[in-house]
Amino acid sequence: MIATMTHWLASQRLRPSVVAVGLLVCLATWFLFENLSVQHVGGTYGLSFPLSGRPQSRFSKTSTAGNSTVGFHSVNFINLPSRYDRLDAMSLQAYLSGVEIVEEPGVEADQIHDVGMPPTNQPDIKVKEKACWRAHANIWSRMLRSSIPAILILESDANWDIHFREIMENLNEHFIQFLQQQADSAPSASTATDGDNSTATREDAPRRPVAHSADDPWQSSHWDILSIGQCTDNELHKDEKLIYHDPFVVPGEDYYGQKLGEERVIRKSGGIVCTTAYAVSRQGAAKLLLRSSINLDGPVDLLMGQMIKDGDLQAYSITPVIVGQWGYLPDIGMDNRGANSDINDNGEPIDEHTKMNGWDGVWKSKTVWKVKTPFPQLKYMTLEEAWKRIVGSSKASS
Repeated sequence: MIATMTHWLASQRLRPSVVAVGLLVCLATWFLFENLSVQHVGGTYGLSFPLSGRPQSRFSKTSTAGNSTVGFHSVNFINLPSRYDRLDAMSLQAYLSGVEIVEEPGVEADQIHDVGMPPTNQPDIKVKEKACWRAHANIWSRMLRSSIPAILILESDANWDIHFREIMENLNEHFIQFLQQQADSAPSASTATDGDNSTATREDAPRRPVAHSADDPWQSSHWDILSIGQCTDNELHKDEKLIYHDPFVVPGEDYYGQKLGEERVIRKSGGIVCTTAYAVSRQGAAKLLLRSSINLDGPVDLLMGQMIKDGDLQAYSITPVIVGQWGYLPDIGMDNRGANSDINDNGEPIDEHTKMNGWDGVWKSKTVWKVKTPFPQLKYMTLEEAWKRIVGSSKASS
């Protein structure tokens, strides 16, 4: 642009002082556009100055793993129809981080009837646990019927850093490297491949090369589950790992005695607990649906974790997790409602004895959300950033 404008100004035979002023304007314009950050907000790209202290993206923004569905067919979040608060919190996060979200109806307890449930040798499973499993199973089932490739599933209290797309793009680059290092990168025997009706088992079929691909940036033919939001992971396979730098990690997380800096660990999973955020491939969905159709003997996360421990699922996880859970700040009445869990019945009536002294903090911080234990803190938690990004700073305290 600078060279073009210089040539044009020279061709006009203008006085040197006019040419100099024109060049200064060009330089100023070029500098302005080069130093503005492009931020995806509400489905359109707008220009905004970076916030003070915010790390600038080192990533290309050209990989499909950094697009609005972070490289998956879709990002689906499960939410009960009655949880309008969680729908709104998810909508705010999607808006601010530029992620396209598909709402997936949760299953209410009164929709569960024994006649429609799979066999089980553990009849004491809670009805709400069955409903939670069914919400996940509805997605797995649809993936098989409609030949849907790998998708990312979020539960309704999922919580992430506002730089989610950049974080996922960075993960993708290193995840492909890790798959290349894994001798057993292809999933164990399976009688179907994505879009392939062959009856040959996956062990008999030739392995597909692990390489970057715009059509399948996560190489989903090589795994069943990729967990980015578990509460914990079993120590089994903990040494099969790759550690990489991520500037959006809060330093200080522990990995089996090793203190991490601005780093995450990609590892072969030993068996996860919690399904806050996980990607599932089509063959992974088939395995999960088959296993739970034979014996629904536990909550969805424990069923998944046991399959991983048994070697029936090829699974990987990330530590510290990229997606955690949010909860409401204490003493604002939400604990009393039982609003921090859709499965555990822990609500109680709000009366004159209910502690409500948390509201002073709400007015100061302009947020009602916090990271729920045991999930790691986030440098730029989207919900904590929301007021500043959407409304702006305010001198009023209430």
